[in-house]
Amino acid sequence: MGVPEGTPPSFAQDVDAAELPADELVPHGTTPTDLWPAISPDGTQFALIAFAAPSDDPFRQSRGLLVWRRFDDTPPWRAVFGLSDPADVGVLAVHALIGDATGDGSPDAITFEDTGGSGACGTWRVLDLMANTDVFKRKTCDMTIDLSPDPVGLVVREAIFEEEDAHCCPSNTKVSVLTFDAASGWTVYWSTEQPT
Repeated sequence: MGVPEGTPPSFAQDVDAAELPADELVPHGTTPTDLWPAISPDGTQFALIAFAAPSDDPFRQSRGLLVWRRFDDTPPWRAVFGLSDPADVGVLAVHALIGDATGDGSPDAITFEDTGGSGACGTWRVLDLMANTDVFKRKTCDMTIDLSPDPVGLVVREAIFEEEDAHCCPSNTKVSVLTFDAASGWTVYWSTEQPT
């Protein structure tokens, strides 16, 4: 996948991910809002940088996310992956959680493009940083996704509403653990419903 228009293609200074000047690495005319460094077992470094465009309306801002990767040759840092949400999508923030979700021992990123609302709506993704691709995408409300340490994968919690339930108060929560295989994709390892 490409990167948003206006993104610098590379950065010449050979520094660690946490020392990158985020304001120099986002698309022209935007500002960084967060940075998450990551490192693989073989020492490959990554930096995820969330950004936003200026706007008089905080509920209508173009936002996005970039993945920068450090290479052994020159230039050391290059933008390799990006997401971009135009202002009319209504993304309020982009969040990320770093950890192994695919079971290959290298860092992945769970990202959430938060559109808010009473159901905490938005788009969840899993980015395989070593493979430079997204391997999971779900646009939803009333759901959270976290890392599962054992088995390695995702913990998905989803509100289950009965017909008479108010939106604040679902009757049950469905909890599922998903595991990943490069050939077959995501499968449900186990799933259960719990009273809320």
